[in-house]
Amino acid sequence: MAGSDPYTVIFLWTNGTGIIGVMVLQALAALSVVAFFWRDRRGFGAGRVPAAPLSAFVLLAVIIVLVVANFELITGATGTVNALLILPVPLVFALGALLPLRIRRRDPSRYVVLTTEEATRA
Repeated sequence: MAGSDPYTVIFLWTNGTGIIGVMVLQALAALSVVAFFWRDRRGFGAGRVPAAPLSAFVLLAVIIVLVVANFELITGATGTVNALLILPVPLVFALGALLPLRIRRRDPSRYVVLTTEEATRA
């Protein structure tokens, strides 16, 4: 409707932010594996826990930095537009991290429901 090219503007701009978000989630998942197995390796060797997931986290972090530094190659846009496209990723992450903490402080019973698996009812 705005006369923009559907591929070079709309598709690349919206997917560029999604690409960064998915890579951040993958890096956090690798880091969570390290945290999960930190005290109990459950019989796995040091090569699998924590070396492999920690190296995956470090490499993904390097890739994320490279993607953010060269984001104009994905979007074809200027620095200001790219900054506005990247900005939602850390903001949404912060909101997602702070909202459960607020719920836990203000309404502990509601927080318990958030942290309970309901799959056993089905």
